[in-house]
Amino acid sequence: MWKKLAIIIIIVIFIDPIYTAGKAVVQQVMTWANNDEIETMLLSTKEKIVDVTAKLSENASIETAVPLEEEPEARVAVTAPAAQKPEAKLVVTNAKEMADAMYAYYSSFSPTFEIQYKGSTQRIEQIVEEAYDNAIKRDDYVYGHISKHSIRFEYGRKTATIYGNQSYLMTPDQAAYVETNIQDIVASIQKSSLNDLEKVRAVNDFIVANTAYTDQTSSSPHSAYTVLAEHGGVCQGYALLAHSMLQKLGIETKYIVGYVGQEGHAWNLVKLDGQWYHLDTTWNDPVPDRKGAVRYQYFLADDRTMAKDHTWVAEDYPKATSTIYNYFHNIDFPAQVGQQIFYSNVTDDNKLYMLDLKSGKLKLISNSRAQYIVYADGWLYFSNYSHGAYLTKIRPDGSGEQVLNREDTKDLFVKDGYLYFKTDGLKKMAL
Repeated sequence: MWKKLAIIIIIVIFIDPIYTAGKAVVQQVMTWANNDEIETMLLSTKEKIVDVTAKLSENASIETAVPLEEEPEARVAVTAPAAQKPEAKLVVTNAKEMADAMYAYYSSFSPTFEIQYKGSTQRIEQIVEEAYDNAIKRDDYVYGHISKHSIRFEYGRKTATIYGNQSYLMTPDQAAYVETNIQDIVASIQKSSLNDLEKVRAVNDFIVANTAYTDQTSSSPHSAYTVLAEHGGVCQGYALLAHSMLQKLGIETKYIVGYVGQEGHAWNLVKLDGQWYHLDTTWNDPVPDRKGAVRYQYFLADDRTMAKDHTWVAEDYPKATSTIYNYFHNIDFPAQVGQQIFYSNVTDDNKLYMLDLKSGKLKLISNSRAQYIVYADGWLYFSNYSHGAYLTKIRPDGSGEQVLNREDTKDLFVKDGYLYFKTDGLKKMAL
């Protein structure tokens, strides 16, 4: 005589600051649990310091610029292939084979699956639970993109059928787009023969410089696809994209789910030279968005630093105790010239500093409070908050500092032989 039993596994993602899976035997199939998708707290912007006047350089030739049309970032055009049926055994005989089959479906972003089991069913509930736990723990990137799912099974004495229904934060075609484009981005990073620290920084800089924090997107702002294809998203998308890029670069990484205040939040842990560090690309991205701007306040941070405004279940993740890279946290408005980073030092009244990446040594370049720093043709240009936020230039060695206008100036960038910046409108100056 056949007996039938239905089991439903309800997955609640990001309600608690860890992955949790509720397991219960029920008499009827329950409604899927919705994923309370992660939101993040916005970073507050700094108050600008405006004070004394300064002498205007007679050499500055400034003109009103026609607003530039936004150009899409250079990317490989991809038409994602149609989703293929996952390679999984049609019939499984143990928990390991069942887990392999489940993971094959999950990792291909398949909306349903049906797995046949042959063998003793005396422990079928435990076998299904063991297989499920094994499958979801294999890849944070895949599991992080599951928005809701359920599992049920029916069984007799020597056979069982396991059914899965799941939905995701991105489609199979979008997942294929991400995979193809990340491979190209990673290949370009690897061509530079970077060490592991430089690879992690390259991932941070790529995501932050190319993304604006927003939930106003066409696709789910919580997915890696939206961050990559639409250049916008929220913390979940930032962290999942970083996770995939870091893995493909050979950097061991983990995906953390926690809180900032009362709001759910996601970020990463990365492992360098045997030590774990926190990486929060979302909080390294200025809000409001500054095109191309990158921060490092949450780059390779230790537990104590992160715990000032982040919370997580510490026992679920490796400890991060090393402070060797904490010097990065003082960097704002960085401009890299060779192996030197010129930046606004947040711990010294935003004065202009230089960090030598080879030696790790710091040097004060100017007592002027500098923001929106860019480099072109042997000069550093910045908004001088010690002198009315006026446009100023200086040599990298600290010589030749001079003010170029007498207007509140911001949002500097260099393009096609011109320095662009904003005052009462977009202006440009030939370099």
